[in-house]
Amino acid sequence: MIQVLIIEDDPMVAEINKVFLSKISGFAVAAVVNNGSDAWKYLEKHPQNVQLILLDVFMPKMDGFTFLKKLKHTYPVIDVIMITAAQSGKDVKRALSHGVVDYIIKPFTFERMALALNTYKNRLEILKDSEAMDQSVIDKGIFQQKSTSSSGTVLPKGIDKQTLAQVKAAAARQDVPFSTQDLAAQVDISRISLKKYLNYLEERGVLKGTLNYRAKGRPVLLYRYMLK
Repeated sequence: MIQVLIIEDDPMVAEINKVFLSKISGFAVAAVVNNGSDAWKYLEKHPQNVQLILLDVFMPKMDGFTFLKKLKHTYPVIDVIMITAAQSGKDVKRALSHGVVDYIIKPFTFERMALALNTYKNRLEILKDSEAMDQSVIDKGIFQQKSTSSSGTVLPKGIDKQTLAQVKAAAARQDVPFSTQDLAAQVDISRISLKKYLNYLEERGVLKGTLNYRAKGRPVLLYRYMLK
């Protein structure tokens, strides 16, 4: 079981992290703290309890980047996934320079977190083997190399160029924020497949997703087309 420390100052987001994490096999919450200073105190007392950290950036007492730099100097074997509203190229580059294994921008979906955690878990499984690995194993299992379409556009595995264009066009036609279910009625693919395309468009900045919290039931992720 991979023990995870959640560092998040927003109680609602911290709870979402816990709930999402509980649904992904192979992971358990070691502790939840609301700033880098308290996280550091926890690590000093329980350095062997944590393998992975879900880390916010904007926090009181000690922000995420200060904590990350200190962590990698003292506990370099502990891995970090950033989950933050900080989304400038400078922020992402700074996080990567300190060795984060993934970078998730708020608001995020369960599917995106599951992708990050399952990819991380798979990498750990591959790296447990001390024998030499060939290039194909490294490409597919560690660095997730992507294929290039005939037009030169780099697309992740499982994203079809024509279907992507169809989904993008349907999203562009929406005059109000829409959910996956709303768009599924207009495109001829399953909701599961559609969600993959919406996640990709959100990562590219074509869509912006916002969690809509209702009085009852689970929050609904609504998308807006950003290129109009």
